[in-house]
Amino acid sequence: MSILAKALRLMGTVWLCAAGLLIVSSHLVVLHLDGFWALVNLLNPWNVANMLTLDLTAAPGLLLHMAADQLTKTANSSQNRPALVSPYPVH
Repeated sequence: MSILAKALRLMGTVWLCAAGLLIVSSHLVVLHLDGFWALVNLLNPWNVANMLTLDLTAAPGLLLHMAADQLTKTANSSQNRPALVSPYPVH
């Protein structure tokens, strides 16, 4: 795996961990300040604004992981490609 792929994967992992901590801590703050029913309202699957916010928070980390996977796949496929052989003899 290339250094760039490892760096992208590390950045994606750090982003996802930070996003997860932020999301969990914000839910705990809502639970503490506004109570259980406010948290239930926040976690309602029909609450489009909250779901969009959660998706946008986690998206960069997921995209970094996907980019690292693509980069690894591309690097592996280019290494397995046969060498180009000219049909004409080289003098």
